[in-house]
Amino acid sequence: MILVKTSHSKIWNPEKVVSDIIKEYTQQGNALINLNSEGPCADAIGMYALLDYVCDSHNFDKTKITIQTSNFEEQHSEYTIKKTDQHWIKKTISAFNAINFTPSKQTAQNLFGCIYNLPSWDRLCLLSYIHRTNKHPSLLQCNGTWQPHRYNSYYLDSVTDYCPEEFFNITDYLKTNPTTVLQDLTDKPITASEMMKVVSLYNDFFIDIVSETYTHGLTFFITEKTLRPILAITPFIINGPQGYLSTLKSDYGIKTFSNWWSEDYDQYSGYQRLQEIYKVIDYLSSMSITKIQSMYIDMLPTLRYNYNHLITKYGQ
Repeated sequence: MILVKTSHSKIWNPEKVVSDIIKEYTQQGNALINLNSEGPCADAIGMYALLDYVCDSHNFDKTKITIQTSNFEEQHSEYTIKKTDQHWIKKTISAFNAINFTPSKQTAQNLFGCIYNLPSWDRLCLLSYIHRTNKHPSLLQCNGTWQPHRYNSYYLDSVTDYCPEEFFNITDYLKTNPTTVLQDLTDKPITASEMMKVVSLYNDFFIDIVSETYTHGLTFFITEKTLRPILAITPFIINGPQGYLSTLKSDYGIKTFSNWWSEDYDQYSGYQRLQEIYKVIDYLSSMSITKIQSMYIDMLPTLRYNYNHLITKYGQ
């Protein structure tokens, strides 16, 4: 089995992956590629281009190459796709149930919450946009540790690839020296103590600006990022792949918030999606905190339904 580590829109170790595929196929007549229980779009991260090159160069039978993934949407006409469960659901619920958290927005001081670890280009865009435009305080957190030898570093090269016009906005935000309660959770399962560090912040803001791990291409992969606001009785806006909210509603029974703000952003992906989310941020920022509080009370039945539905259906 070949373990492939990915993050957002790339394979971290492509040279090793190529070598391991050739070795395993040569020895066994087949190869199993495990995407590390993650759910990227294999096409978007370059997996199929890499496999096509290897198979065409060495005359390997593509049907004997299996990709094991947690991407709900993954499919291919030649390579074999083996799908695994959306494992973050039970893991996150279990960690949440192990803590003592009582949701209450009565003393919330912040309109938005952005609680991020890895500083991907799209997260940096969201953070910098709220930082420079929001009329109300917001809780903005990101892991700002520069570690060249690790994957946890600023993705400024991706900024220039996807949205060069945001570069100076982002660098201005980075001058604020962002920090986060999160540690680098790479290769480490979520624990109750880690959950408590993060969820304890949810009573300090009204709306979670979720930025999912995989936003490129055809993918659906739920992580703790989407599940936290549901468990914490908090409304959310989600930067994810195109159609993420639609799948969340149709396949998982979660209600979203089109009764209170536009969710047209779900029809878009990439930087276009961010630009549509900016419009929602502007709309909510224009409201008074009193109106935000009233809106939150109005959506409580929806928020409680989502919590109960998640716990009842997936928490066993």
